[in-house]
Amino acid sequence: MRSKARRSAQMVVAAILIIGLMIMSVLVTVYETHSLFLRTRSPVVREVVGAITADFKRALASMLAVATRAYFNYSEFSDLTDRFSSYGMSMNNRHNFTVARQVAKTYLEYWRQSITKAYGEYGVQVSYEILQLDLSKELGRQRTVYNLMKGYWYLPTSGSYAYAKLRLNITAMGFYNWESDVLVGLTLTVYRKPISVTGQNVTIMINVRQDGSLDYSTSPPSVVGTPYGRLITKGWVRIYYPQMDASGRFTGKWLQAKIRDVTYAGMGNYSVTFEPSLPVLTDLKGDQYVPIMVVVSDERGIVVEASTYYYIYFAVQRNTPDTLIYYDSSGNKKTLTRPSDISNEVYTLEMSSNLSLFWLGQKLSVDPALKLPPFPYIPIKQIRVNVTLDGTTATLKERPIQYENWTTVVWHGVPVDYPVGLSDPQMDFVKGDKYNTKLVFQVKFPTTNIRKQYVTLWWYDDLDTEPAVYQTQIQFIQDSTHKDVWHPLYDVEFVDQEHQRSRGYVNYFGVAAFVLRDPSTDSAFGPYNLHAFGRYCSGTYCHLGRFRPYGTWQVYYEYMRYSWIKAPIRIFAVLNTEWVGSVYRDYGDTALSDQYYATLAIVQIVNGTRYIPVITYIYWKNMRSDYGYWLMTEMGAGFADYFAYTKSSSYTNQTFVYTYDQVYSEAEGVLIRSNPGILLAHWNNGGTGRAVILNQAAVNLLQSIGSTYASFSSTASGGLTGRQGSIEADFWPYNTYRSVSAGTFLRYWTVVFSYGASGSGFLNLGSNIPNVWQNAYIYASMFQEKWAPSILKP
Repeated sequence: MRSKARRSAQMVVAAILIIGLMIMSVLVTVYETHSLFLRTRSPVVREVVGAITADFKRALASMLAVATRAYFNYSEFSDLTDRFSSYGMSMNNRHNFTVARQVAKTYLEYWRQSITKAYGEYGVQVSYEILQLDLSKELGRQRTVYNLMKGYWYLPTSGSYAYAKLRLNITAMGFYNWESDVLVGLTLTVYRKPISVTGQNVTIMINVRQDGSLDYSTSPPSVVGTPYGRLITKGWVRIYYPQMDASGRFTGKWLQAKIRDVTYAGMGNYSVTFEPSLPVLTDLKGDQYVPIMVVVSDERGIVVEASTYYYIYFAVQRNTPDTLIYYDSSGNKKTLTRPSDISNEVYTLEMSSNLSLFWLGQKLSVDPALKLPPFPYIPIKQIRVNVTLDGTTATLKERPIQYENWTTVVWHGVPVDYPVGLSDPQMDFVKGDKYNTKLVFQVKFPTTNIRKQYVTLWWYDDLDTEPAVYQTQIQFIQDSTHKDVWHPLYDVEFVDQEHQRSRGYVNYFGVAAFVLRDPSTDSAFGPYNLHAFGRYCSGTYCHLGRFRPYGTWQVYYEYMRYSWIKAPIRIFAVLNTEWVGSVYRDYGDTALSDQYYATLAIVQIVNGTRYIPVITYIYWKNMRSDYGYWLMTEMGAGFADYFAYTKSSSYTNQTFVYTYDQVYSEAEGVLIRSNPGILLAHWNNGGTGRAVILNQAAVNLLQSIGSTYASFSSTASGGLTGRQGSIEADFWPYNTYRSVSAGTFLRYWTVVFSYGASGSGFLNLGSNIPNVWQNAYIYASMFQEKWAPSILKP
């Protein structure tokens, strides 16, 4: 029995061994077969994977080339960019990287479908994933590639990049889950300090890098570019320099330099010599540079634009006196010291693309030692401004900026600048032949011990930058009863042809004016009339100011293309009309004519200020004669109890104050006083007042046209309330008959200024109501030409 059991066990073991050997044989056969399959398959897989990956990289590079060439100069490369017009690429969208990115995604989807069809026999499945890539090592600042493509331009180190992870399956060959990071990019560094500057040329050094190796030890991965040594043979380089006038001042226009030599120095470094010679400038840190833009392209068409500087800087100097001189009605000399708090002294400055700066349309003087380089050739939306508040760089912070579109036209034979809207922020900030963008920003002088503030205008490098949205307290409202700009201190209602009746006040029958209203009660303080001539008599009663500008205000308050972004600094209304009309139609006067004078007026409602500038141009087409001619009038609607004006005479700003009863007691209830000066004011017993400040040009016009008849006047009665209390600047008064000559041209500004008896930025005159006019007077100098701020080298 034992022998039989042993033999049985031996047979089982032998069977197991035989089965094992058979299994091993099968496994070896399967392995050999699989190995043979892999050996025969791998070259095909490698070829397909390599071809698709290379093609994806070419497609990605092509899309980055389309995006960057369109951004740099669409029209020059329209033979390429126009091919993608059906995808949304256009001249109008050339500075919209979002559109360019969508074009790229649409094209890559077409590419994906084409690859799937081309390799259909292999069962190819292809997709890509959009990831992030850290550029901080490459650009020297924290920047990232995301959402497929990014461009960071306009700084000394700039670049264009596209990055995605390609995913691939080849189902017919059992090849799955293959992936590869694909990067295309071009980086340009311009070494700021030139190698040499001669009387004829400049030599600079640049470094160019292409694509690069990825470092996966960081999250997200980072990249360092590979030196690009084919710029001379395969790519190209351009240099642009700023035009200068005969005085050496930069004009804001860019020209292409003549490159005399490009030499490769290895490791992506090139020396570039170009003409003409340029001045070497020094920035705030003491670093030297020549103001140029450098543009490079590789053989794939990817473009990068870099600038040698980061910002433009200057100082704004306040020139207004802090101790004021005036004379009282008896001719006694008086001094008036401004309070240390002058927080209402806020300058709303404009900088045009030709580098000129303006205040109230007046070009500001610039220190000859200050060489302002022009802005790089960049879209408006990139530009920002920093301004100090206390005169030290510690408060040099970003402040609101506004972009406006202005034009110069020959208006009745005289070149005139006026706004035609807020800008399209995607357009370039360059000196144009017809239109020029103005950058608008505010410089504040909160205390008398601050004489200088510093301004830095700079730009974002991110091509996806959008115009900033800033908080503002001004708002335009238009409906069946409103054509108003709301402001915390006043509501400005514009009456004209399309909005003829002022709410609860009067019908102006198409005459253009604006009415100041209480923002809390909506009650009208009365209109500001731009200009008026003659009188209309019905029976024994005569109505004053018969012929006034007639037309429609164009109000500009939002950006082109970005209508949801409202004007942060000022809303302006423009009237350009050849017609005059009458407000007295209810009394039978239907006068409407284009044979008197033309009017161009620009009214600004400015955020964070107490003033409303009114820049006015008048041209007389024909000689006309009549009783009364008014430079401007501001009605009172029974609001005022006191009136004051400064007299232009042998005394400097001799000031006269009158009560309402004194005005009412004058002949026909109209007070008339000779030689009006820079200030007309009225206020009530509560100390709330409004003034009209004239610039010196307006005072001079009153005297040159009106001669000895020029006058300040106030009308006691009139309007809906029966009590008026106006302030008026007359070339000659309503009871004097004179003529104005054909061809007479007037250009002047006035400023409507809101003030009180006390409060921030004012003297405390609450117990001295008859002298409340002084709180307007302490700011009158800032609106005078000779006291305008000046631009200095910091």
